[in-house]
This record gives sequence, C-alpha cells and structure tokens, in this order.
Amino acid sequence: MALDLFTPDACFNPSTTGFTIINSYSTKGRSNNTRSVPPDIIFPSSPLPTLTLGDLNIHHPTSDPLRTFKEEEIATSPPYFDRATDLGFSHLNTPGVFTRFSMSIIGRPGVLDLAFACPLLAPYCTEWSDPLPSTGSDHIPILLRFEAPLFRPPPPTPKWALTDWASLESSLKATTILPSPPLPTAPSQDIWSSTNLGRVTSQFALHTPLKRVTFRSKPWWSELLSVLRKAYGSALRSSKRDRLDAAYLKAIKKAKRDHRSSFLASATPQTVWTAKKLAVGRPPPRFPERPGTSSPLELNQALLDHLFPGEPASFLDTILLPFRECLPLSLDEVSRALASSSPTSAPGPDMTPNSVWKRVHRVAPNLIHDLLAPFVTYGSHPLTLKRADGIVLDKPEKSSYNSPSSFRVIVLLQTFSKILERIMNSRLSSVACATGLLNQHQCGSLAGRSASDAVTTLTHEVKTLQMAGRKVSTLFLDIKGGFDNVNPSTLFGILRAKGVNPYVVSWTKSFLSGRSCRLLYQGSPTVFAPVSVGTPQGSPVSPLLFVIYVSHLHCEIPHGLSLSYVDDFGLTASSASYRHNIQILQK
Repeated sequence: MALDLFTPDACFNPSTTGFTIINSYSTKGRSNNTRSVPPDIIFPSSPLPTLTLGDLNIHHPTSDPLRTFKEEEIATSPPYFDRATDLGFSHLNTPGVFTRFSMSIIGRPGVLDLAFACPLLAPYCTEWSDPLPSTGSDHIPILLRFEAPLFRPPPPTPKWALTDWASLESSLKATTILPSPPLPTAPSQDIWSSTNLGRVTSQFALHTPLKRVTFRSKPWWSELLSVLRKAYGSALRSSKRDRLDAAYLKAIKKAKRDHRSSFLASATPQTVWTAKKLAVGRPPPRFPERPGTSSPLELNQALLDHLFPGEPASFLDTILLPFRECLPLSLDEVSRALASSSPTSAPGPDMTPNSVWKRVHRVAPNLIHDLLAPFVTYGSHPLTLKRADGIVLDKPEKSSYNSPSSFRVIVLLQTFSKILERIMNSRLSSVACATGLLNQHQCGSLAGRSASDAVTTLTHEVKTLQMAGRKVSTLFLDIKGGFDNVNPSTLFGILRAKGVNPYVVSWTKSFLSGRSCRLLYQGSPTVFAPVSVGTPQGSPVSPLLFVIYVSHLHCEIPHGLSLSYVDDFGLTASSASYRHNIQILQK
C-alpha cells in the first residue's frame, strides 16, 4: 500500500507539499530466493520525500549484524538493499534490535520489520525505537518520529516588556540565599548554585508572560489589524463585497511601511545588521548537510567535531577549599560588572537579558552578590553556568553547503555567568601588566590598549624608520581558530609561572573545563553536548586569557616591531632593501 499525503504548506522541504509512505508485507515468491514484492516497487524513484517500511521478510547484515545467515537469506536480501543504496535511501533501524520473536520454542528472533527513508526525508528522522507495549503479535510495534525543522516554531521566550515588576520586586526583596556547603565539592556546589539560582529565576517566570510565537509572527502586527482581519474574514464568509477587504490589505501595507521607517529612523550601530535585513531581505534558509550522516544526531556531532575540535577538558572532583589570599567579593565589584554589560546583548540558554539582572541588583543588591561570592572564594565556576547556545550561521556565497566548513558558530553564554566572568576579568587585568603576563606591544582586552593605540604605534614606528632612510615592510597575520585552540594546561602553566594568585588559576581551570553547548540550526536535535572550546568566544574574560596565552609569540626584530591586537599580528622589518625585508619576515 502506498499512501500520498499532501498539505497546503511545504512538508519536510520548501519545494515539496507532500510525502509518501509505502507499507509492504512481502512473502516468499515462486522460489525461495525471491519475494512477492520486488525491489523497484518497494523503493520507487519519487520526487516526494518517501518512507518505506513493513515486514519485508528479508535478513541482511546491515539490520542484524550478529545473525548467522543461511545461503537463501544471503541471496535474497542484496537486491533490495542494493536498490535502496542506489537511490540514496537510509536504513533507519537500530542494528541488532529484534523486531520479531517466534511463538515457538525452537524459533529464533530476527529483524524482519525494516524502515528506509529517501534523501529528502532521512534528515528529519529523529527517532526509531520500540518503547510501545506488545500487541500480542509475534512482531513488536515500532515508533518512528519525524520532525520538519524548517517549520518548527521557535521556543516561547519571556516578554520582558510586560514583566510585573511591582509584584516581582517585593518577591525578590523577600528572597534569601541559602548558606553555601562548608566543605563543598564541585557537584555539591553545582547543586547549591542550581537550587538558589532557580529560586530567583523561577520568580521571573511567575511574573513575566511568554511571547506567543508562531510561524507567522510579525513584528509589525497590531490590534487594529486583528480587528480588520476578523471583519475581513467575516466579509469573505458571507460573500459580501464591500471595502473591508481593501481597508484590511491597505492597513497591512501601512503597518509594514511604518514599522520599517520607524526602525530605520532609530537605528543604532548595534542594530545595523537588522536594518540591513529590512533593506535587502532575508537570504534563503540553509541548514547544514553532511554526506555520510544518516541521522540528525550524527550531523550534529559532525558539526561539533568541526566547530569545537579536540577533547573536552575535565578534572577530578575534589573537596574545594577557600583561598586565604582571595579578597572577598564586594557589592561594588558586582555593580561595576553589571554597569559594563550591554542591555541589548543576546542571552544564552537562560533567556534572561542583562537589563533584568541590572534591575534585580538595584532592587535586592545582596542576591547576586550572595550567589557569586562562594565561587570567588573557592576559585570555582559552577557546571550549571557552563552551558551555552551555539547559533550556526551559513557563510555567504559558498559553492556548497554540505561541509561544516561552510558554516560558523556564534556562542551565546548565560548572562548570569558573564557577571562572574567580568569580575574575574577585572581582577586578572589588574595584575596582568604588573606580573609580566603581557608583552608591551600587545593591544586589546585591556584598558588603555585599544585598536587606536595599535594603529598609532605602528604608524609612529614606520615613519621613524623611514625618516632614517630605511625601507619598511609589514606582514599581517591572523591566528586561525585562535580562541578554540587554546590548550588549557599550557595556559594554567603560564599563569602559575608568572605568580598569578592561586584562586584565579583555580577559577580559570574550573571555567574552561566541563563546558557544553547545544547547536541551534534548522533541524538541530537541540541537545547539550560536551565541547572543547579553549576559551569560549563571547565571554568577557576570554580575550584576556587569549592574549596572555599568545604573549610569548612576540619576537624581537632588530630595527623593527612585533605588534598584535588580540589574534591579529603585525611584524614590521626594516633594512636597506625590500628584498632583505622579505628575507627577515620569512625567517
């Protein structure tokens, strides 16, 4: 039986409006080596996403690798699997999971119920399992789940503009933080952090409504349009031709025009990319593809391996001891960290913007302080704050998008974690120069060492050498994937060798270990997976840790200069000829 299903909207693929399910029950044919339903019927060449399943009555090593096969079984199944392979069908069964159990004592179990998906459908298969209760048959029921990621609505997000702050503020003032464990381990401190942070954030959910996000959500929609839409629908149903339809459609055009004009009129450098989208429109949606992957989880893992190379750093859990030389966390440090945070920064998995934490601190300043103070004292970073969202974006103008290298990732960290990271960044910055952690020609990530300072230094050096009659050449370099390839052990050795306070080294070690990320793209399984990120981009402390890590790369160049801005290096050489400069820079 073949069943074609159609829908007015696109289904699994923007270019298709339906899909096909082929259910086959195949018995023995005229000979023992044939079956009643031939391969070309079970696996048709179709332009629609196609799912083929059923009791095909064949045995194959792909579905049952541990089976001892008879000659008849070896001869029967290859034509079907070869046909499936030629057309690109993916085998969905979990290998080795039996689907039939014989009712007789001497019968042996086997895998007779098979499922295949064509290339247009296979990426959307999220589950093949057997969790359902028995039906009394000798075949088990199987659950197949497919999701259409192109049309999955985004998860509901809080509507912070409608937060009931009057009720929330009184609730926050009455909230207290439970005492930290006296001799904590990393797991017990993480439980303490999750419990107490949850007591605060759960109040946000109680007093903040959620946005009702749908596929057709429009930023320019208004209450007037809702009224006109209702009247427009009523007029159509009653077949009355009046001017309501014209008024409704005209109001939509006006709402779009007014929304675009008001947004562009108030555009800022922070919203310039959104303004560009309004001006040129959105590019066609793309989602990663990877030849050789047969499920969304495999594709997700391939992207993780490419975007976050290496093994995740992990350390043994030991009892955490307070550091005596650590200065207690002060309310002023928390205030300064919040003051330097951008209210428009995109939040991570916590979905809480910095503006909310700023207001919480004004209402109940001790809450954030009491939540963060133990982590500074014990030099640790809780596991609950190490989760991040990775937004996978396609690189423009690529000839093919079936490779992870055609995509890049923007990591969104939790905003509450960034408060602690800014505090530790400030403490580390105060000792970076004094202890020789940085080269004098490094710029970026420190106050007083901006891009302007780098440009001024390079211009001054070049002009000075030219005035002495020398030829000057500069080679500009960029460290590819610098942040993601920082070796944590090497970084810890540099910090210890320069005499950095042990609690800062301990916190850095904790911050860089045990991190996880979920990739967000069309069709992603949205599961957190351990990642090795070196120093996570987007973190306030990562640029400083990175420039400390690469400080030793600055070399001495006679009559020249080695200058850097974070991961961009400029090597300047001078001599009597440009040819000699090239030789110096090559060396």
